[in-house]
Amino acid sequence: MQLPKISFIVLDTETTGLTPKVNRIIEFASMKIEDGKVTGAFEQLFSIGNTEIPDEVQALTRIRPNQLRNQPTFEDTKKDILNHIGEDTVIVGQNIGFDIDMLKSEGIDLSERPCLDTAMLASLVFPELDSYSLGYMSAVLKLNHAPKHRALGDVRATLELFERCWIRLLELPAQKQEEFCSIFGKSSSGYQLLASSLPKSKIEKDPTWIKSSNATEPNKSDNSETIKLEVPSKGTVEIIEEPPTPGIIQKIINGTSNDDSKTHWIAVKNLEATIKRICISDKVRIFYPPFLLLKEESKTQLINQELFSADEATVALKLLWLNPKHQGEISMHGGEVAIWNGKLCCTDDDKEYTEQFENIPKVILLDHKQLLSFLADPSHTAHGALEEGAHIIIDDASMLEDTATKAYGWYCSIKTLRAAAETHPGLASFTDLLTIWIERTRDTQDIRYLTPSDLNTPDTNGLRDQIQNLLDDESLPTSVKRHLSHAYEILDSNHLRGRIVYTELQYTGSLALQSVPESIGLFLYKYLYSTYNVSLLMPPNGNIYKEILPGNVNTTIRSDLWESHSPSFSTLFPEDISIDDLISDPPEGKTIVLATSKRSIASIYVKYSEAMEERGMTLLCQGLDGGVNRTKAGFLAADGPVIWVITPWAYEGVHLPAGTVTTLCLTGMPFDHPSHAVLSQRAAHYQDPFTDYSLPRMEHRLFRLLRNFSSQCSKDATVLILDKRIATKKYGRKVAEYIKSFSQDFTEEGQMSLL
Repeated sequence: MQLPKISFIVLDTETTGLTPKVNRIIEFASMKIEDGKVTGAFEQLFSIGNTEIPDEVQALTRIRPNQLRNQPTFEDTKKDILNHIGEDTVIVGQNIGFDIDMLKSEGIDLSERPCLDTAMLASLVFPELDSYSLGYMSAVLKLNHAPKHRALGDVRATLELFERCWIRLLELPAQKQEEFCSIFGKSSSGYQLLASSLPKSKIEKDPTWIKSSNATEPNKSDNSETIKLEVPSKGTVEIIEEPPTPGIIQKIINGTSNDDSKTHWIAVKNLEATIKRICISDKVRIFYPPFLLLKEESKTQLINQELFSADEATVALKLLWLNPKHQGEISMHGGEVAIWNGKLCCTDDDKEYTEQFENIPKVILLDHKQLLSFLADPSHTAHGALEEGAHIIIDDASMLEDTATKAYGWYCSIKTLRAAAETHPGLASFTDLLTIWIERTRDTQDIRYLTPSDLNTPDTNGLRDQIQNLLDDESLPTSVKRHLSHAYEILDSNHLRGRIVYTELQYTGSLALQSVPESIGLFLYKYLYSTYNVSLLMPPNGNIYKEILPGNVNTTIRSDLWESHSPSFSTLFPEDISIDDLISDPPEGKTIVLATSKRSIASIYVKYSEAMEERGMTLLCQGLDGGVNRTKAGFLAADGPVIWVITPWAYEGVHLPAGTVTTLCLTGMPFDHPSHAVLSQRAAHYQDPFTDYSLPRMEHRLFRLLRNFSSQCSKDATVLILDKRIATKKYGRKVAEYIKSFSQDFTEEGQMSLL
């Protein structure tokens, strides 16, 4: 094997969950490497007494409670593990921080030992990969990952991955090796040892892998189909009823590019995803939001630091080697995103952002949030660029409530503050105090709405005083000051009226403060509809969504785009088929199942993952097999029948190549969760919250889901609707008619030739 000439141990743990001190280690495995050779291996299951192994963990690891009976406890084996690890070895692992935290909670503290995270190294030297999960990399790099679900299998795959990373480091030319050694030499002790182990390079040319593979550069290829839009009069909103057919926004961009009479501002929900899938001529300018743009001054400051955290070191090298202008041009992994947000990205005032608004052309492409933000801010550079009579076209306008909530909201993330506080004692001290205040105030609640009595206290006043001092500190990045200024506004009791203000424990475990408007329609009317010439691309009957289009808004409707609509899938409403039937006998090809709760996803995983694997099929479940990007990469890489179980909310943002998916299955109608922190509060303002608010939101989401599927489905694809409420509820029959209008054909009987 080609490995650095250092002694190291590759280790992995299997656990009952993800929380140290709460969950337990049920298996430990390791391999010791000296002088490039494996000199020992260790593998052990542990008895955990009365602690239960959750069903999903049993399905994931294939470790059953009966296998732990008569096994030693971790405490009994601790001495043997320490002897195997040794005193001077480097600790290597995939996402090794988790294993170190779990081992510490069981009584083995390796936190001061030099360590190397193969996931972070891979993100540096394999920029072409779509995911850095061990399962995905094992598949695409052909790593030995046996046994697949156990600790020793993970150790074997991690060792081979480390070797592949080392081989790529050996391919560095002299200049880039010098940069690598300089930055890693000022980082963690593990990175220092790795850098010192590299033999001096005599290579002159860059290897082919040093390139930006994730760049979101616009597609310049020709696409001449057009849709011509008439500019509506100011004060009257034009609703363009959009069919669920891919390519509508492309035709609108083409049409506006040929119109020099007006400036057209085209706002899309997801700018990066849009750029990847459409063709953009030289007549169109892309306005990147500030949080995606790299501030050159901040880049220079980071690269010239005297010391680097492990995440800062890998980010710094990516900046040096790939020279990105925006975040989409590099692979960001793990804690690197917090470094970008806390230290590197632009703000509204930075020149890298504001220079985009100089000498603007007749067509501008930007995202919803960016547009909405500067419409409400007359001092913003872009606000002045909006000339009288400009035409504002908003794609995916059914998402305006969500994007406007973010645009007009205040948000402070503890995670972002912590990332910036590593080299700033004053910010670190404040972040600790704010964390304590949030923890005490929320009192174990995931969502805690704030009241005047929470904010009118000496502690809160003291926090606001500290924020004022930090905002005067010129050494803090402006992106961090934005979080601090938002916290300052949130902690002011005068800003409770007309807003929903709360603390949140996010699913990642991070804490945040948030404040958003109670009514979005009022903001949209004030800053958008009453002031500009506006066209909204919306699903049919979009005007029933009153949170986006309040009753005082004048509208006209354009529906002729449906004349060219050619449905690309058929729809089935089977009454005698369940999700169990579908997964027990899956369709050929690639299937996406939309499950409306994490609990139902876990249930599917527990029941079917092992059986499908034994049959040579693949089952991927959001949250159990990783996040959306990780499971997406696995879905695309899988051979044979594959089922991806994901929530509707996550699927809305999933973009796949055309012709990828054969079947889409909805297990239930995608209503918002009734206890959603913001939506539950807004619904309460309506006379009939369900009919006037929840149902329109759900129908618009259905449209977006079917439109997304239309862009990625194969020929003769099928949509299955398994929700029994379609047949039993009055609103269900209405929803069924809505869905049928998008399809080639449908059947009430539920015959399923694909099963």
